[in-house]
Amino acid sequence: MFIFDIFKPEARRLRTVSVVMAAGMLALLAGLWFVQIVSGKQMQGRLERQSFRRPQVPAERGNIFDRHTNALVENRPQYNVVVYLEDLRSQFASEYSQMAKEYAREHGLPAAAKLPSKVADPLHLEADYRVVSNLSCRVAAVLQQPMTLDPKRFRAFLHESIFMPLQILADLNAKQVAVFSEQLSNEPGLDLERQPVVSYPHKTAAAHLLGYVVRTGGERRFQAPGYKGNTGLEAALDDKLTGEPGTNLVLVNNEGYRQHEETLAPKQAGKDIYLTISLPLQLAAEAALGSMTRGAAVVMDTRTGDILAMASAPTFDPNEFVAGVSPARLEQLNDPRLRQQLNRATYDAYPPGSTFKMITTLAGLESGVIDVNEIYHVPPDERDPAHGVFKEQGYQIKDTAPPGDYDFEKAFYNSSNTYFCHFGLKAGLRKLLEVARRFHLGEKTDFATHEEVAGIVPRPELAGDKAWPLNKAPYVSIGQEITVTPLQMTVLVAAIANGGTIFRPRVVKEIRAPGADVAEESFPEGRVRDKVLLDPQHLQILRHAMLQDTEHPGEHPTANAYGAFHDAGGRAKLPDFHVAGKTGTAQVNSPALDYKRVTWFDSYGPYDDPRYAVVVMIVDGGSGGGTCGPVAEKIYEAIVKMEKSAPSQRALTRN
Repeated sequence: MFIFDIFKPEARRLRTVSVVMAAGMLALLAGLWFVQIVSGKQMQGRLERQSFRRPQVPAERGNIFDRHTNALVENRPQYNVVVYLEDLRSQFASEYSQMAKEYAREHGLPAAAKLPSKVADPLHLEADYRVVSNLSCRVAAVLQQPMTLDPKRFRAFLHESIFMPLQILADLNAKQVAVFSEQLSNEPGLDLERQPVVSYPHKTAAAHLLGYVVRTGGERRFQAPGYKGNTGLEAALDDKLTGEPGTNLVLVNNEGYRQHEETLAPKQAGKDIYLTISLPLQLAAEAALGSMTRGAAVVMDTRTGDILAMASAPTFDPNEFVAGVSPARLEQLNDPRLRQQLNRATYDAYPPGSTFKMITTLAGLESGVIDVNEIYHVPPDERDPAHGVFKEQGYQIKDTAPPGDYDFEKAFYNSSNTYFCHFGLKAGLRKLLEVARRFHLGEKTDFATHEEVAGIVPRPELAGDKAWPLNKAPYVSIGQEITVTPLQMTVLVAAIANGGTIFRPRVVKEIRAPGADVAEESFPEGRVRDKVLLDPQHLQILRHAMLQDTEHPGEHPTANAYGAFHDAGGRAKLPDFHVAGKTGTAQVNSPALDYKRVTWFDSYGPYDDPRYAVVVMIVDGGSGGGTCGPVAEKIYEAIVKMEKSAPSQRALTRN
């Protein structure tokens, strides 16, 4: 009954609704038929050509700070101009259309003719290049930064990474960023990208200790650009400093352009490293060494083993490696004579010269062959009467000190080779090496960078064998035939100053998460490696002799450091800060080496309350007192200045 009722005249409205619904159903069925039957294959092909990409997002590398939280390595923001090609597709199509018409006209084809793929594909590529190139030229003109878009690089980008933003200009300055924001920010396809870049704000400061990074990324198609530590602490702590890159999920259409993007995993910045060095003291040590000198300087806290400064010369600027070093510049940095990247404080060993007389003194006192009051006569050299000579048991070893009568202390501050050759021979090679090895000379110190050599100081049981015959004793007693590093000598001097404690040098204090106040990993100070048993009386004899090296003018003006710590009138330059030390000059006759002399000044201060050990080594210097002494004096001046600026702390080492 209902079916017939709807056709009655009074049911016109119901009939109208029924007709509309029927028409809608027919249209829907027709649309579904068209989509599934007519367009199905085409849409299936598009769907198959869609895919997801998972490009990485670079993470900030960790910062490195000194003991006062001065940034030594940091991330500075770099602003780059990038182009999103998907936003330029309409311009690509318009440019291609115009170029296709020109091609058809030139070849006598109808204007609407469809070009074969072997013609159309190169035209598409050229059209895309023209659009982006013109846009790049506009950017260059507005920002007043000359640039050209490399066609080869652009083609490779279209082929491999079209869904990623294309960088066309890097490292804008502040003025260019402002101009871009004002004049180009609304330009289709253009954007300003912020990228973290490793920076060394103090340039050459602590360069050898910090090391440098090199760029990574690009080895795999979607790998994020980043940095890898190549030398120094940057390399040794690379796993801590390197952050975790993030990952984005990008939906790419059949033409390779991005359709949608979302974050799969956020990036995580690397850990921050806090060091024991003091930036002001580091800068003072480097300035004292000078840029052209080949040498090193180390400052250590005698009570804790903390490294407060470590300088090597000549130095370099790690910033050069961040952007990439040219082959010509790399050749300069690798000059075989200067070896600018070499950390001479740890990674090369040198004969200690007369500074080894500190060991000879202890060996002579312990074996009973040295009586500090005994007078020993140094004979004149027949060929050079102004200087002495060691001429016993067939030896002929020149002396830089004048001939005459010497007790121990006079021989020490005049650095008489003859005196110490005589008593070193009496003590014996085995005893000399035994005392040296007790201070761990000839062994690595377990320094944090791992860029360290052991040097050559053989074990005492090797004394008397073929390589180390007993007749080497006079030469070893004055620091010849053996080699050590400046860091090893710093540890030695610190042990003499503190009473015999051998510390493992500490340069890393702690590791923290970015912005955290609490350390994730700490490295305690005062890590004791060994304790040298020393007779307190012997130790006091040696210390007082070292004080005379800077306090007594002596008869041999270049043998000690008196001149560096006193003015022409004999007044002390550091009146309330007495320094004890030992100078040294070693002769080098190896044809494999390009230097003939190594000069040293190994010291600690203040004498009455030892807090700092300072060692200076310079290749081809004039003398330990004349060349290295003034460098150490400038470092101590910086120490005194900083202590006065923070009197409540008494010393930097407790900051």
